[in-house]
Amino acid sequence: MTSPSDMVQPIHAESFFSVSRSGEIHERLCYEYVDPDHYYQKVLQDEQSFRREIETLSNNLQYYLDKERVEINSRGVRSHVHYTDIFLKGESDVVAVVYLIDFSGQFAPKANRIETWLEEETAPYDFEIIWRFPLGTHDIAIESLLDHEIYDSVVVLWALEGDNVGGYERMDFNLPSVKYDNKEESEE
Repeated sequence: MTSPSDMVQPIHAESFFSVSRSGEIHERLCYEYVDPDHYYQKVLQDEQSFRREIETLSNNLQYYLDKERVEINSRGVRSHVHYTDIFLKGESDVVAVVYLIDFSGQFAPKANRIETWLEEETAPYDFEIIWRFPLGTHDIAIESLLDHEIYDSVVVLWALEGDNVGGYERMDFNLPSVKYDNKEESEE
């Protein structure tokens, strides 16, 4: 038997990672769905249904995050879902589910590496990922199946529906020197 939530179909995803010098990384992940039967609109009208749905969505994403292998400078890190919400997208059949996810590791003063091992798959919809590193981050290098561009301290990765995605991904980068009273000092 098909449940109402099974009629909700994912159509797009986007993710924004904010990287801090301290090693904390904060992610905003947004999935967009077509919801022709207005399942989520009904969920949003009942507080108990909303709480159950948020808990289910959070637990489901945490399950998949727990299966990922992520390392910062060769040390394993774990991602944690800290916030989940559902947003209607105007007067349409499109809804968004937004997650805030955090993880952290130990960065070196200069050269650093973030590695991820994911299951290879075919992208079921288009998606974009933006990584925002501290201003002045340099020598950024990417190994990924995803198409990507590097703009100063910003990395943009993307895939179109049907592209091969996942597998091994690596980002190498050098953090900038710290500025104190308009003087630069190396964090060594």
